[in-house]
Amino acid sequence: MQMEEFNIDLKERLKRCGFREDFNWDTRFDLKTEVGKYIISTVDLGLDHNIFGPKPLYYETMIFLTENFRKSFEERKENCFEYYQERYSTEDEARKGHKKAVEIVKKYIEEGEKGDIQKGE
Repeated sequence: MQMEEFNIDLKERLKRCGFREDFNWDTRFDLKTEVGKYIISTVDLGLDHNIFGPKPLYYETMIFLTENFRKSFEERKENCFEYYQERYSTEDEARKGHKKAVEIVKKYIEEGEKGDIQKGE
C-alpha cells in the first residue's frame, strides 16, 4: 500500500469514526504552555465530546505535571490539577480557556500552591 492510499484511507476512517469534516490530525489546534512544574494543554479532539448535549464540545484543556515531575503514580498524586478539565465548542473559546487555565496555575504557584484550584482563588 502506498502512502497516498494510506492517507486517503486514514481520512476516510476518521470520518467514519465521527471526526469533524474539517478535522486534520496533522494540523490540528494544539497549545502547550509550561508554568513551573505544570503543563497546560489545550487540543482539538476532533470528536464531539458532548454526545447528549445541545452544543458540540471539540476542544479540551487539561493540566499535567511536566515529565520531570511525573515519575510514578504516587508522585502523580501531587498534581492537584489531576482532574482539571474544561471543554469548548470553538477554537476561540479554547484559546480563552487555555489562557484562563494558565492564569489559574500561575496564581496557584504565586500563592505558595494553596487555595481553591478549580476556581483559581
